[in-house]
Amino acid sequence: MKKDLNFEINILPILDILSVLICFLLLTAVWVQIGTLSTQQALGDNSTAGAKNPPSLWIGVAENGNLQFSLRDVKVKTNLESSVAAQNSAVNWNALNQKIKTLKTQIPELKTVVIRPDAKANYGVVIKIMDQLKQNNMTDIGLSPLG
Repeated sequence: MKKDLNFEINILPILDILSVLICFLLLTAVWVQIGTLSTQQALGDNSTAGAKNPPSLWIGVAENGNLQFSLRDVKVKTNLESSVAAQNSAVNWNALNQKIKTLKTQIPELKTVVIRPDAKANYGVVIKIMDQLKQNNMTDIGLSPLG
C-alpha cells in the first residue's frame, strides 16, 4: 500500500512575518529621510583661489542665550558687529527675528550664514536659529565646529 504524499504547507505565518518586515522597512526609509539635516562645514576661505567671498553673517551662540552677530565681506555701510541679549537665560526669539529681517532688508544679497555655537550651547537652540534663518531666505547655512 502506497502512502499518500500530498500535504499542505502552511505559509500564512511566513507571509505575516514578511508583511511586518516590509512595513518596518518602509517606515524606516521614510524616517531616515525626514531626520536628515543638510549643513555645510565652514572651512577655510576662497581668498587663495582669487575668488570673491559672498557677504556672510556669522552668529556666535553662547551657552546663556546671548547671540553675537558679525557681518563679513559686505559693501553696505552698516554696523558690522552687534548682538542680541538673552531674555530670562534663553534666546530672545523676537529680537532675533527682527535682527534677521533688518539685516535682510539692508543687505538683500545676504544668503550665507555660519553659526558658531559654544561648546556648551544647546543644539536645540541652534536648530531653531537655523529654522528662523531659512524662513528669512538665508539658504547657505553652515556650522563652525571651532566656536
